[in-house]
Amino acid sequence: MSAREQMVNDHPFHAAVCRSGPCAGTTRRLVPLLRAATRRCPHGVLISAGCLLHAPRCRGPGHDSGAYLLVQPCDVNRRPSGTAIGVGPVLTDADAAAAAEWLAFGDLDEALLAPRLRLDVKLIR
Repeated sequence: MSAREQMVNDHPFHAAVCRSGPCAGTTRRLVPLLRAATRRCPHGVLISAGCLLHAPRCRGPGHDSGAYLLVQPCDVNRRPSGTAIGVGPVLTDADAAAAAEWLAFGDLDEALLAPRLRLDVKLIR
């Protein structure tokens, strides 16, 4: 394990990953990476959830088949401390690695997330 992989993230969070419907196919490669990232944060919580978006695109035939997650920064007492950050779609192994790395080592700043993984949360309301 590299020194970077041994680093601990001290930014508490809740991360909910969609594991239903069309998202389920890509979570097989994403969830193990998110688990590893969450283990490096003493105050991180990973949640397996149903559909997070409830958007028409998730139910339609044109779904991109990528997984989505919502990350809620919080304090050490698990109270929300900012706006939830939408991540996805996670379509490839590289996307999964980038999302997990951002979660594990970032300060949960959306600007540090790869642009292709930034989900406009306003689109899902």
